[in-house]
Amino acid sequence: MTKIKSIFRAIYDNVWLNPKGRLTTRLKGACESIPPKQRLTVVSLMLTVFVLTAFFVFGHACYKIGLGKAQKPVEIEHIMPIDIITKSPVHEPQNLPGYDNAGMESED
Repeated sequence: MTKIKSIFRAIYDNVWLNPKGRLTTRLKGACESIPPKQRLTVVSLMLTVFVLTAFFVFGHACYKIGLGKAQKPVEIEHIMPIDIITKSPVHEPQNLPGYDNAGMESED
């Protein structure tokens, strides 16, 4: 079992951890080489693009919801009972003794 775990661990390391580590190191190096004012400008620009995209998506969704309700009124459909056809004759219920709410047999 440990041999299989070591094989999976090696695959995991080569497929996920090693490329992720190299990418993280490269990205950190690129970010550290940017001057602080330029870094602030880049972060502000990215945040602005994100906020504008979020507002656009939210506004478009609200518009579509309002548009859909204006065109299609809600129609209420009632559930109709199903006609059940039985092939066997209907049996009469058995005459069972009557019980009151306390579970006692009534005298009638």
